[in-house]
Amino acid sequence: MKKIGKFILASAIASIAFSASAQAACWTPSAVEAAHVRDLQSRLMVAALRCAKSNHDVLPHYNRFVSGKKPLLMLGNGILRSHFAKGRTKNQAVKQYDRYAVSLANKYGAGSGDLSECETMKNFAMAAADSEHNLSSLVRVAQMHGLSPTLPGGRCGIVMASSGK
Repeated sequence: MKKIGKFILASAIASIAFSASAQAACWTPSAVEAAHVRDLQSRLMVAALRCAKSNHDVLPHYNRFVSGKKPLLMLGNGILRSHFAKGRTKNQAVKQYDRYAVSLANKYGAGSGDLSECETMKNFAMAAADSEHNLSSLVRVAQMHGLSPTLPGGRCGIVMASSGK
């Protein structure tokens, strides 16, 4: 009987630990916003590099976006770093964040190198640079241009409040 009790206790502890780690891996609404902003920045960075020699140079508009939105970009990166820190050591968190950021750049950098999209990307960069100074505006710009960040682990579940009646 003692063995069964120990097994049940160990199973319960493992279940709680698994549940906590699964919860840590999910994306909160603020982390999702930050992922959109990071995705936007990565997309525009790759376009700025790719289109530098085209008739529609994205770089000046990308630079204006980065310099004008620097506090928002830093805020978003801080939120992402906190997301990846959940349940991890500092070194693991840094590696996870870096892996995520590099995967975004690689996703866009793996394109064909076709310069036909440079005019669109130039307008995209101008829209991002001219957007209102808040994360939600940058998220809207990203969504309007079809960006949807990858969210390993998925979004966190929605908890509904109850009136208790």
